[in-house]
Amino acid sequence: MILDPEVLFTISAAPSRTPTRVPLRSAWSLCFLLTLACSSPPEAPPSTPPPGGGQSGGGNAATAGSAGAGGALAGGGTGGAAAGTAGTGGTAAGASGSAGASGGGSGGSGGTVAMGWPPNAVAAVTLTYDDGLDTHLNIVAPALDARGLKGTFFLSNFEGTDHKWALPNPAMPLTERHMAWAAVAANGHEIASHTVNHPCGSNKAPGYLLSDYDMPRMAAELDDSIARLNALGGSEPYTFAYPCGSDNAGIGPGGEDYSPLVAERFLAARVSMGGINDPDAVDLLRVSNVDTEGATGEELRAQVDMAIAQGGWLVFLFHGVGVEQLTCPGDLPYAPETCMINYLVTSEEAHTSLLDYLLEKQDQVWTATFKQVAQAVSAP
Repeated sequence: MILDPEVLFTISAAPSRTPTRVPLRSAWSLCFLLTLACSSPPEAPPSTPPPGGGQSGGGNAATAGSAGAGGALAGGGTGGAAAGTAGTGGTAAGASGSAGASGGGSGGSGGTVAMGWPPNAVAAVTLTYDDGLDTHLNIVAPALDARGLKGTFFLSNFEGTDHKWALPNPAMPLTERHMAWAAVAANGHEIASHTVNHPCGSNKAPGYLLSDYDMPRMAAELDDSIARLNALGGSEPYTFAYPCGSDNAGIGPGGEDYSPLVAERFLAARVSMGGINDPDAVDLLRVSNVDTEGATGEELRAQVDMAIAQGGWLVFLFHGVGVEQLTCPGDLPYAPETCMINYLVTSEEAHTSLLDYLLEKQDQVWTATFKQVAQAVSAP
């Protein structure tokens, strides 16, 4: 079967603290999207669901200049360019925005770090992966495990695929795919909520648009997502990622803000804004991200350098890793080598380059899950 991608060009209107780059798409993808735009999407039967991908919004990984500790960085810090010289005993450049305002600080071992972070950390990086794609199981998790890194996986299903995709129906036995996700959680990675049916603003089956939801329905779905994560062996409190820019779009015909429902249930939430977070000022229910779609390894590494220069918390947003593929034979079998629904992709080479760079920078960068950094930031 062929699965249509949804909302591939959602771009947040919120101002970004970092420059953004809209990745080029292949001619095939462009033609595919134009075809969708010119026709009414059919209601997807349960066996042929569109992916719950839809871009979560936010800026793509920026083409950044050299931004290592001690290097000048245009736009760095909260108030201006984060610049300074690396040195022993310095303060983390750009932390709390003061370095940006004053033209920079010095960054190096022994400097001031964000509250709750490990003593050596100048910056924090979180790797997040959306929609529970099988490539997260057969490409991403093994790559993280090989390097001793941990990621956050925001799991959802496709509409009409109850129990067939990443999130189980707690009333039914776990499938092979579910057991694979349970193993990821047991291995120290974070599994987290991305709703159950991943509602979007368009290109969804009838009944699963954001405009089709109201507050009671969304509340019930958020509770359902927690029950399903518990069935996979996850641990509360959970974190949340808004699907399809719904932190801005809202739900129902009038675009009602459902963030109060999120605040009641989750420790922290990733929104659709793009940029690096100031750990001393971040609202944990509105954490920004940097979208990696189409970015090169060099661009991703530059973002890490920018986080170091700013003393910030960088949250990377990945969807697919590897080669785009939108077909899956049969009824969503667990066969990751052949049933590889993969969209909004970052190349495996770029992903590997980023992971290796995080190891190189581990004396300055704390690579941790979304929950771990949120708990550290909120620590007294």
